Amino acid sequence: MTLLLVRAWMSMASIERNSSMITKIYQLNLRYSHVDLHIHSIYSDGKGKIDEIARKAKERGLKVIAIVDHSLDHPLGLNERKAIKRRIEMENAESKHGIRIFDGVECAILENGELLLPRHDFDLIIASIHSALTPTESYRRIKRCVEKHEFHILGHLHAEMFSLDGFDVEKDAEILDILEENDIALELNSYHRSPPYETLKLCENKRLLYSFASDAHEVGRVGDIDFSKKVAKIYLRKGRNLLDEIY
Repeated sequence: MTLLLVRAWMSMASIERNSSMITKIYQLNLRYSHVDLHIHSIYSDGKGKIDEIARKAKERGLKVIAIVDHSLDHPLGLNERKAIKRRIEMENAESKHGIRIFDGVECAILENGELLLPRHDFDLIIASIHSALTPTESYRRIKRCVEKHEFHILGHLHAEMFSLDGFDVEKDAEILDILEENDIALELNSYHRSPPYETLKLCENKRLLYSFASDAHEVGRVGDIDFSKKVAKIYLRKGRNLLDEIY
């Protein structure tokens, strides 16, 4: 089975506004269940070194991982210097352990949908709500973020620790439509067990992109994506994993 992975650095304006986008394509022989696209390292608030993470990923049979440390919005997040140093370690770990490691970042969706990024050519950008917000404010920020920036994955939608007063199913349907229209993946986050089941039920007939995520901050949790795989099989049968299968 061959999988097609689109590795893209996206500019900060939408395709509709004639932005430029450079795309690199890799052919990978793997099953999409061998992928964890949300891991943190010591370069932000994680506990694992890059080599330790790669070794554990190899032990667990993963073929592709993304290390997505927090960005400038986080007190321990990546800056340009740290991002360059981390990339060198990633390249060394790739060669040593024989797995693909994507150079990623997780950005908080700030007021008015802003994302703060260091100057660095990231392979993968995750945008996530990282403040405890009301549903109205959460939806407003997400929609503004999609309008103003390009990113690959919407992270841990409605994670309980960042949600006040629950969520609105009708507004969820609107957000899912926006993701589908803009080819942004919905993250299936095994740590936060998000999105909630009520939201996932809305995905059943959609051709949504989605991604698997352990959201590991400790080496022992690298590759813990059982929840992600389970809900994908139930609710996203018509969806497309970010690593699309080509037969």
